[in-house]
Amino acid sequence: MLLFGAPGVGKGTFAKLIQKDFAFKPFSTGDYFRQVIKMAQTSQNIDPFTARISEILNSGQLVDDQIVIDIVKQLQTDPENFLGGEYASTPGLILDGVPRTLRQAQLLMEFSSVDLVINFFNKDEVLIQKMAGRRVCPDCQKNFNVASVITDCGYHMAPLLPRGDDPTICDGDHTSPVKLITRKDDTAEVISERLEIYKDQTLPILQFFKEQPGTKVIDFEAKRGKADYPELRDILFRNLKEELKMSKEAHAS
Repeated sequence: MLLFGAPGVGKGTFAKLIQKDFAFKPFSTGDYFRQVIKMAQTSQNIDPFTARISEILNSGQLVDDQIVIDIVKQLQTDPENFLGGEYASTPGLILDGVPRTLRQAQLLMEFSSVDLVINFFNKDEVLIQKMAGRRVCPDCQKNFNVASVITDCGYHMAPLLPRGDDPTICDGDHTSPVKLITRKDDTAEVISERLEIYKDQTLPILQFFKEQPGTKVIDFEAKRGKADYPELRDILFRNLKEELKMSKEAHAS
């Protein structure tokens, strides 16, 4: 399954909700790169493939289309050794943030298949407000959002705040309080630029998948954020019946 949509549309949030109900594990390239950097900084023992990606990131080299798809291929072909085996037993995979270019989509389909594409979309002004409100824990990478989005055209999204009395402190399991931060690229100028890049370079991927015979593409406008998940869950159950059945039979055997 592929979660598709502009930056800030909520793919990561929906991926976690889908994981709870379907046991499909989300894979985000952004989270993966941050995890690799952290592993290298803490001198953890890492496998040769992860060490190679770490060297590329630390050297400042461009993470090109082939490298990104090599990461996904490594995940699918050797899940037991990928990031310590955390994807080894998952019955399905949710790709979040990949493919980002048409070339990545073409390379991906050379060795894999995509059963379903959920195309999340919001109005640009809503995306800008949501992205400007994003906060992240610098320690555990848990994401939150301080924006309260209410519009005349039906958008109503409550902020996603940490549990507890202080909305600026991560509610994760930390030995001492960790203050949430704003990512460097969540400024108004950078956000607008990223949205334009998305429209120019990434939207053609949608048409590519619509032309693939074994792939379903579904548009989903989440106007209420997480509150729209029950509707999405019903859509997934209707469109993944065969895949869920095969997964259940494989686990039973």
